[in-house]
Amino acid sequence: MLDILEAVRSRKSIRGYKPDLVPREVLEGILNLAARSPSAMNTQPWEFTVVSGGVIDSIRKENTQALLSGEAPGPDFPVESYSGAYKQRQVDLAVEIFRLMGIAREDGVKRMEWMQRGFRFFDAPAAILISADRSIEGSLWLFDLGAVTQTICLAALECGLGTCIEAQGVTFPRVIRKHTGIPESKKIIMSIAIGYPDWEFPANRLESGREPLENITSWHGF
Repeated sequence: MLDILEAVRSRKSIRGYKPDLVPREVLEGILNLAARSPSAMNTQPWEFTVVSGGVIDSIRKENTQALLSGEAPGPDFPVESYSGAYKQRQVDLAVEIFRLMGIAREDGVKRMEWMQRGFRFFDAPAAILISADRSIEGSLWLFDLGAVTQTICLAALECGLGTCIEAQGVTFPRVIRKHTGIPESKKIIMSIAIGYPDWEFPANRLESGREPLENITSWHGF
């Protein structure tokens, strides 16, 4: 059994997958474990929709068509923009990914091809979509969804699976709803690509850095 501390240390975003399908019972086991995640006052605001096979293929196709047609994104949970040090970390990550993938800064074609991968769930054989009811107000529930998302990604490691938490897959919620039946009463928040990692895929060699503890922590009373 994988040690939890080692799982935290070794978890990384996987952006290239083998085509092997993930059995439903494996995904059920992961979600059963993830459902033990903490939530404020045990409200458990998360809902899961798992897509694979022909369904995920159809979503991939229509997501890509929407992107290339110039359709304006309309996510239920818009991704915020960053500035300052936060933006710089985002830029540094992209630069390293493009370096590993051999994508030159001026190569617009390859950059667009890379962008499309996110809208295709990085070609993973399955994806877990996380939703919440629109009746839930405030922002405390977002901590809960973050907790369950992290737990899914850690539990997946025990099954030899990799994951990538990504918003691009649910950028066009009309596509998701068309193929899954998720009602308008639910906010589609995030997707998690999941599958068996292709360790020959260059971007999977990425080891993203972390800010030193002394830069983000203050201590009092010690």
